Amino acid sequence: MESDQLCSSARVRILRWMLWVIMFLVWAWSCGAYRYLVGVPGFVILPIMIIVPVCVIRSLKWRKTILVIAGILFVVVLVRLLLERPTWDRDWIDSCRKPPVVRLLKDKEIVEIENVREFKWRSVDDYDEAWVKHSYYLDQLDSLDLVIEPLGDSKLFAHTMLSFGFGPEMRVVISAEVRKEKGEAFSIFSGLYKQFELIYQINSERDALTLRGLEEGTQLYLFPIKASHDFMKSLFVSMTEKAGNLTDEPKFYHSLRANCTTELFDHIKKNYDGSINYGKGVLFPAQSGKVLHDMGWMDTDLDYEKAMDRFRSGMRVRKFADDPDFSKKIRE
Repeated sequence: MESDQLCSSARVRILRWMLWVIMFLVWAWSCGAYRYLVGVPGFVILPIMIIVPVCVIRSLKWRKTILVIAGILFVVVLVRLLLERPTWDRDWIDSCRKPPVVRLLKDKEIVEIENVREFKWRSVDDYDEAWVKHSYYLDQLDSLDLVIEPLGDSKLFAHTMLSFGFGPEMRVVISAEVRKEKGEAFSIFSGLYKQFELIYQINSERDALTLRGLEEGTQLYLFPIKASHDFMKSLFVSMTEKAGNLTDEPKFYHSLRANCTTELFDHIKKNYDGSINYGKGVLFPAQSGKVLHDMGWMDTDLDYEKAMDRFRSGMRVRKFADDPDFSKKIRE
């Protein structure tokens, strides 16, 4: 009997702590929403975010009143968030100013894309702007690479893209990204609160890789993927269709649910004829190459450490940025 009472008491304490943790997370999310969605300055939000939970825990007298006020604030910001709608009508930066326009021709055997970005990058702020129209013949699709750009020295977080090959120098990169406005800066936290629209940027491989590999010391990895022609074809059509649809039906970027890697994963899962689960390669994109290798999908006989050395491409991207055989040289 006494043992049952002790177990019951322990369960109550655990449930109480879980409730407190949930309430704090809801409060922290609400404070973040007021900071990024409403625009309340950080120096105001931070003390409030800390002081209110402390007062709730320490003061029985004011606990009920504070919880009611906090609940009202949560409902207000939640309604505001639900009413927020994405739009294409903003003052965009040059690199994402023109969204891709996609047409599927001849029973989806040809994909015609307007506004393929082919900038010549000398630095992030110094470039020659160019937008072109290309027709991609799906019977010529012969390769697929996973491109990983680790964020600094992080072994967990990275930007991921897919490079589709239509012959040695006809390669196109598709990347799910934040569509930035002029003067706008990205952060993971603001990306939780409908602050950015989502765009599927379609670029020449030279454009995509030189932009991300220009800075000395920046690393890029190009991991070749073992994939059937049917899979590559359906994946390319799926991603380009989504790119075109976003032009007519804009959606918000979300740091957790709709980012570069989750979007890529959703298309792979949709078009892969088998079982694939949401795992560490999605949660921690810098590890997606390791996951690819462990699953036997990387087109190499090397072990993973040697494969990383073989497919590390940042230095080659910088060296051959202006070479007419760019895509071939960075893979040698």
